[in-house]
Amino acid sequence: MEYTNRELLREGQERLRAAGIAEADVDAWILFTGTTGLDRTAYFMQGNEKVQPELAERYFEKIGRRTDREPVQYIEGTAPFMGYDFEVDENVLIPRMDTEILVAEAVKAGTKLCRERIHGTSVRVLDMCTGSGCIIESLYLSLKKDGYLIEACASDISEKALEVAEKNAERLGADVKFFKGNLFEKVDGAFNMILSNPPYIRSDVIAGLEPEVKDYEPKTALDGMQDGLYFYREITEHAGEYLIDGGILMLEIGYDQGMEVSRMCRDNGYTDIKIIKDFAGLDRVVSAVYTRH
Repeated sequence: MEYTNRELLREGQERLRAAGIAEADVDAWILFTGTTGLDRTAYFMQGNEKVQPELAERYFEKIGRRTDREPVQYIEGTAPFMGYDFEVDENVLIPRMDTEILVAEAVKAGTKLCRERIHGTSVRVLDMCTGSGCIIESLYLSLKKDGYLIEACASDISEKALEVAEKNAERLGADVKFFKGNLFEKVDGAFNMILSNPPYIRSDVIAGLEPEVKDYEPKTALDGMQDGLYFYREITEHAGEYLIDGGILMLEIGYDQGMEVSRMCRDNGYTDIKIIKDFAGLDRVVSAVYTRH
């Protein structure tokens, strides 16, 4: 069967709606433009033009994957974050808008650190559990745009995740040193700031998540163990060994974890502890300053 561009998009929308996909029209459009290369303007101008059969076949193959609840970002292989497009696959979490709160706070802190740095010294930043690299690379690029250069490092336990992060860094022009390790296992030297969006979902909750998450995103990047707080305990207990005096720790958290993670920071010698909320008004980031005694 032959389709015009308009008919092809409509058919994709109808198939996704019939499958119960919440954002059917949005997802159908993303897959359509990713397949045909048409933007909104071109679509309106060429809506009645016939689509090549191989393009229609490729589009419906993508629609089929989406009806199976595969995330559209994995299907297209990219996800937008902080104004950049990051390559993603099933080895890394899909960047979320909520995580932009962490980066925005890190940009503010990083700008201040760069302005105050002693001549000849560099501001060192570590991103743990880096995944796609979206946090550290967005931070690096945002600061670079404002004329500030940092020494950026990032680690992950997954070699395949690091491959994705390295590809993103090379494509975007972010100078980041990556290394494989379990949390602080391979960390060397002292940092001005440590960032992390660690796994923080309770193990018993994962099975009840949306299929897009539980069936496709890497479980190791989701599972925060029994109470969801395992990695926060590890990080708050040991990060001080790798922070300079007055160094900053910033952690993305689940909406109900702010008070507990703040307590962990306080118990491990941190001061100036703040909880930052996301766009929905929910607790999203804990920021704290480490003071050596």
